[in-house]
Amino acid sequence: MFINRCFFIICMTILLLLAIASSALAAPFEFTITAKTAFEKMIKAVDSTTSYALTSRYAEFQKLQQQAIDWDLKISTIHYDNDAEEEALRKKIPGIDSVRITTATNEVNTTKKKYESLFELYETQKSQLRLAKAAKNKSLTSFFNAQVEVTKIAVQSAKDTIRAKEAKLKETKAAATAKMKQIRDILGTNDATSTKIKASKSTISSTNKRVTTETKVLTNAVKKGDATAALSSLMRLVLYQNEILIQKINIHGYELVIQGVIKKASTKLKSF
Repeated sequence: MFINRCFFIICMTILLLLAIASSALAAPFEFTITAKTAFEKMIKAVDSTTSYALTSRYAEFQKLQQQAIDWDLKISTIHYDNDAEEEALRKKIPGIDSVRITTATNEVNTTKKKYESLFELYETQKSQLRLAKAAKNKSLTSFFNAQVEVTKIAVQSAKDTIRAKEAKLKETKAAATAKMKQIRDILGTNDATSTKIKASKSTISSTNKRVTTETKVLTNAVKKGDATAALSSLMRLVLYQNEILIQKINIHGYELVIQGVIKKASTKLKSF
């Protein structure tokens, strides 16, 4: 238990460090020194309204990028937690009703062993009866036949007892299997949510490509001193980045849904 906890803490620490490192690498867009100088020069050359629009859109674009980075950390944290919780839960599923199954199995084995000597006696008596019949000894045949008939009743009762124990074991295993299916079915509802996450990630990926392309358009416009083109580019970047942010917020929401399902499955398992 202690080792597992230490492992969890270590993994979580590594995750956070990686997330922080990723955040650092995915810093908001910044102009190169040359482009920045050109941007500042362009701002001074245009009217105050355009100047404000350029600086505010640029600041908004950077802010949206930073917010997206912050959401990345939140997503990474909850995603790792969900994976760890689900993995731990799935490992517990095969153990559902294991104590009941073990108890029922032991009862079957104990009962069979209890009647071993009776079954052996019955087989011996039947062998003796066959020999007596083969020897055409009427008195021995009558004697062993009487013994076989008496023992036969006890044997039938013993077999009925064993069948009852085996039926109980089968029923216990079937109940455990049904419970396992219940938990897996609950967790299975996360598949649809995972599909939504993939769709959002796909949208983010394609939109990020647009952002990359558009930042080049912006830089070229700035270097040329084309304020109108630069403002149009910044407006598109804000639009793209808003879409990325929305998708990341959605992903976090989906991870919360997954978290809720895992908790539901865990609660159900504990009720068994």
